Amino acid sequence: MVSNLVIYLDGRRAGVATQSNTGNLTFCYDESYRRSPNATPLSLAMPLAAAEHKKRVVLPYLQGLLPDSDDALRAIAQRYSVSPRSVFALLTQVGSDVAGAVEMRLEGEKSSDASHTRSNVRIVDDAELGRMLRHVVLEYAEGVAYDDQVGQFSLAGAQPKIALHRTSEGQWAVPLDATPTTHILKPVSGRMRRIDVVEQVTMDAARYLGNRVAPSRLHTIDGLDVFVTQRYDRKSVDGLWHRVHQEDLCQSLSVSPAKKYQRLEGGPGIASIAGLVKSLPFERDRRDVGRSFYQAFVFNVVAGCTDAHAKNYSVMLEGSNVSLAPLYDLITYAPYWDGETPLSSAMSVDGEYSLSKITAAQLIEAGHRFGLGDESADIVDRTRSAMVPAFEFAVENLPDHITKSSEVTEDLMRMLPQLPLVLS
Repeated sequence: MVSNLVIYLDGRRAGVATQSNTGNLTFCYDESYRRSPNATPLSLAMPLAAAEHKKRVVLPYLQGLLPDSDDALRAIAQRYSVSPRSVFALLTQVGSDVAGAVEMRLEGEKSSDASHTRSNVRIVDDAELGRMLRHVVLEYAEGVAYDDQVGQFSLAGAQPKIALHRTSEGQWAVPLDATPTTHILKPVSGRMRRIDVVEQVTMDAARYLGNRVAPSRLHTIDGLDVFVTQRYDRKSVDGLWHRVHQEDLCQSLSVSPAKKYQRLEGGPGIASIAGLVKSLPFERDRRDVGRSFYQAFVFNVVAGCTDAHAKNYSVMLEGSNVSLAPLYDLITYAPYWDGETPLSSAMSVDGEYSLSKITAAQLIEAGHRFGLGDESADIVDRTRSAMVPAFEFAVENLPDHITKSSEVTEDLMRMLPQLPLVLS
């Protein structure tokens, strides 16, 4: 049996994804959408110049909208009685609120985004929110679904998280109609202590050094430490919430999330990303995206952000225009490092992954792939020399409810100057 999912971009019908009874996947743009002025492509891998796109590019794009955790996929599948191995079946259930401007509906269902009722929500108190957060941690660990009414969203990535709407009064809420989620909440879990504090400090340090970074805050909810990010792919215009389109670089390059790491799985590196940047239609975008990506890449290498794979970079798409999305998921490994265990970059620099063997000259040379001349040396020198002041600033600006002399920040500031490329 053939199944269709209609794909809307912020309420505007863009086309139809189809799965055949043999499992083949295609996406076909509606001709009226494809021919319309300023239409935005679903993905850079699916340009509007072609009406139909094959499984080779469609499947990685759809996979990129779902969690990177097998246990999380099993929990979603259990909740909706579908197969955890069927990307299409999973998105029929949770495709109404995903990354970017996308809303997915079964053929015959209307887009709720096409309406103007984007304000109907159910307020949740801290006790209920605490249960949601504790349950999502268990879902990612055990693959067992809980019956929380958390809404039909899907979030990519491997860490436990939920998406909620934040009202103008500052209350957390579950959307009940076309109201998009506006924030992502990640409860602290796993073996890395106070990873929320480390992520906040790393994000603020990156911003200090001139990178565009997603807004984030540290919260305590029902006794849980929670890292909260404001979604940059949502915006309010005259009181009406809209979805803004974006995709991660694995989706842009038609790479499965299972192959996001270059070092471990042969995923995208700076050569393929530079090739993608060079293919952008406008010279201005090629210049700006290339420079912004390179500056972010240098920050991740110098700061010891060892998880900076291609899914942790995204681009914003608006018509034919492309820009690098604000940075997210930035976490230095410095506070967890013993000073001896080899540290590796998620992407290679001139074929080298080991942070102790990557040289400043190699980093500078990498900038030439993005059309940067002498500026690449300026970026590398400034990033290396200002790294410690950037983190000092970030630690000093932690919120009052975080102890600024906490053990994790002490370990961070003690080990950061020992990272191979940091100048102190």
